[in-house]
Amino acid sequence: IPCSAGKYASTAGNDAASDCVECAAGTFSTSVGAVSIDACLPCAAGKYSPTLGATEEATCVACVAGKYLTTPGNDAETDCVLCGSGKYSSTMGATGEATCIACGAGKYLTTQGNDAETDCVLCGAGKYSPSLGATEEAATCIKCLAGKYLPTLGAIEEATCIACVAGKYLTTQGNDAEADCVLCEAGKYSPTIGATEEAT
Repeated sequence: IPCSAGKYASTAGNDAASDCVECAAGTFSTSVGAVSIDACLPCAAGKYSPTLGATEEATCVACVAGKYLTTPGNDAETDCVLCGSGKYSSTMGATGEATCIACGAGKYLTTQGNDAETDCVLCGAGKYSPSLGATEEAATCIKCLAGKYLPTLGAIEEATCIACVAGKYLTTQGNDAEADCVLCEAGKYSPTIGATEEAT
């Protein structure tokens, strides 16, 4: 009687089904009567299988989006590697780190293993960032300078910061509304756009 699919027997004179050896986890075999471990084929890169004696390629499970796996023949979900901070991947069964896409400018992402562009977090109002693949908010999102404000989220350049109009000033950084600009007091004026102190 031949060994069933998913098993092999490399020795002669076997007298029981238990003499047939199961293919290891991370592999499968469709061959009946296999005589060598070579009949056990590895799951492809990007996939894994914890199943012993697997009889079909379908037992190989794709790593979920947000992860990748460069090598074949893996036997556990934990073999799948997380995309790093600042990146995401919507690809199932990814076979390389190149599938992990950097978050765009004006965004950052502190966590690993993200699976969608929407996971990237926008820099807050009053801040901007030209950096790609940023991994933290504090070092990435730059405050608009004194004398300027920015009401929008996810700004990518300093040029988007808006200067307070003449007759107003603003001493602090990272402001998010025109209302933050302070009026010159009665009896005084300022022709300066983007003034940073009352003395102007």
